[in-house]
Amino acid sequence: MMYALSPDISHIEEEGVHDAKIIEFDGFEYVTFHDPGIDYQRQQGAPEVIEFIGNLESAARLDHLYTAPLMWLLISRRMVRVLEAVGPFRHRIIPTVIYSERIRHLVRDRFTRQRTWYSVTDPALKNEDFVILQLLERTDCLDREQTLVKGVPFHQSGEELLGQEEAEPLVLRPPPGGFPPVFSVPELVFYCFTEAARQACEQAGLKGLWWRPQP
Repeated sequence: MMYALSPDISHIEEEGVHDAKIIEFDGFEYVTFHDPGIDYQRQQGAPEVIEFIGNLESAARLDHLYTAPLMWLLISRRMVRVLEAVGPFRHRIIPTVIYSERIRHLVRDRFTRQRTWYSVTDPALKNEDFVILQLLERTDCLDREQTLVKGVPFHQSGEELLGQEEAEPLVLRPPPGGFPPVFSVPELVFYCFTEAARQACEQAGLKGLWWRPQP
């Protein structure tokens, strides 16, 4: 079984509320951290550290956060270590800092929505335990004949990309040596996680993870 991963938002009771919202920067809307061939910081001007404003209570107890406006894979450093222990996979981690909602008015300009000059030195007002995970290679493993989209083989469906649970079934051919714990498939808009990765995360007691089986 393969899984897509989404943040568990059961703790969020109001529509439009997120665990963390990005502090914008020039061109942020074009930065996905999903294409393995792009170094978004050196090629597209993304900051060395991506900054957010968020709920520090949630950040202290969760390992995967619900972000806005871009659904980046924002996970704890602990979760990265758990995945690395399952098996090797080529990746880059982009450091982040999440500032407390209490100082939103100090760190984000209300008009530009970008970072102000204000320096945050109090560790109680920020969390630096999360990173954005970017995979650095794709695994070409989709069986285009047996993967069906509305009953039609993928290669005949006219689709170029598939979202979560759009294929019934999703058929992947194991590469030599097997799948890494988390991997990127060219035709999928989400990362895939193996059963071993899911079990390792659960055994480690990681919180805030919603595993979505792919049929």
